[in-house]
Amino acid sequence: MTIRDLSTATGLSVTAIGNLEADKFNAALPNLRLLAKALGVPIAYLGCFEKLPENTLGQRITKARLYHGLTKEEMALAIGVDPKTLRNWEQGKHVPLPRYFNVLNQYLKVLEE
Repeated sequence: MTIRDLSTATGLSVTAIGNLEADKFNAALPNLRLLAKALGVPIAYLGCFEKLPENTLGQRITKARLYHGLTKEEMALAIGVDPKTLRNWEQGKHVPLPRYFNVLNQYLKVLEE
């Protein structure tokens, strides 16, 4: 697939794709979704998320969310919390209540693979 083909398939400009390819900037999650779909690969394959830190639970939650290609709003909905609550977890301001760890662990498993 050429850059022009990828541009047509995603709606992203040839310049934008060239800049992504040259590591001039990082793609936003919506653009990663478009690229992953057009290329037939998981978002984690494109995201370069392996470089993100995982020193704290909040960092691990953020990294796992991005690996799954989810926005904060989407992950919060899946877990059953308000997006502000998820944001507080990711920022290390609060720790999830024990009842949320079963669901969170399903997302965090990707970091163990």
